[in-house]
Parts: sequence; structure tokens; C-alpha cells
Amino acid sequence: MIELAHSEYDDAAFLSLAQRIMNGVIAALQVREVFLVHVDNWFDHKWLGLRSRKREEELRVPLFTPNRIRSEKHFVLDMENAKWTTADLPRPLHIRQAGRPWLAQPLVRFSKCAAFIWYSGKTATNKVGSLMVYLSSAESYAWYASFKKHEDWTVDDECRITRRELVSFEERGLQMELAQT
Repeated sequence: MIELAHSEYDDAAFLSLAQRIMNGVIAALQVREVFLVHVDNWFDHKWLGLRSRKREEELRVPLFTPNRIRSEKHFVLDMENAKWTTADLPRPLHIRQAGRPWLAQPLVRFSKCAAFIWYSGKTATNKVGSLMVYLSSAESYAWYASFKKHEDWTVDDECRITRRELVSFEERGLQMELAQT
């Protein structure tokens, strides 16, 4: 399982929920490579599904400015030990560039078959969080979900994914956590 790093501005309960969903997604999609990006603050669905002009199906890295990125990590599944290991990033996902979507880097430049996952920071103070997943090998597998904290964290909005799918990913991630203990 991949764990999300905790900072003083992040709500532990949100990170736990996002981590369960993320690990459930990774298991369901059976990917062996993950790019994980911690964004400094909440982000909305407008960042979802950035595509090129020429090839509509080609997903690209969202144009977050580099100063919004708290961390970018790269994980590879060690098949012998069935454990995730950190690997060097071939190059940063988020670079300073003009805000033109067609200039954004295609995901396949980083990996032909990987999950790319973005999650928001400052959830402790904002009481809102976001999670976004792209798959580089699928022409249009990209989704976004936002969460709000009332007493507990709940799904507030979703785009290109159903709440039922989110719950299914969370349950799968929880089962994985329980199996590790």
C-alpha cells in the first residue's frame, strides 16, 4: 500500500479516506506504477481531463503552477516482494510554462501505463478536499471527486465517477489496510 504523507495543514481523517480510495483504485486498475502529487490547497473539477488539441484522447498533466505543488512522488511495484518502492522521477510533472493546454506534457511521456493521482492539502483548515485520478494507458480514464467535512468527511461532488464507485474503492482500500495488520 502507498501511504499519503501528513503535514500540519492536512486533516488526518481526510488523508485516511483519500489513501483508502487511492489504494482501492490502484488495486482495481492493477497498475504497477504511480505518480502521486500533493497540491497545496483545494482544487476543483476544472483541472480534470486536460487534453491536447490534435489528439482528443491524449490526457495531459494539469497546468498547476509548480509553486502549488507540495510534493511529487513516483512509486513502482516491486513484484517480487509485492511492495511499493519509491523511484526517481524521470523529470518533474509540473513545470513553469505558458498556460496553454496544448503545451501541457502528455502523461505517456512519463509512463505508458501508470496511475497519476493528485490530492489537495490544507484540508485541516479548509474543511474541503479533492482527489483526481488519471490513467495514462486509457484514452479517457480520468475522474475527480471533492469532499467536505461536516462531522465526518463525505463526498461533495464527483465528475466522471459515481459515488458508488468511490465507496467501492474506499472499501477495497480498507480491506487492504485490515489485511496488513
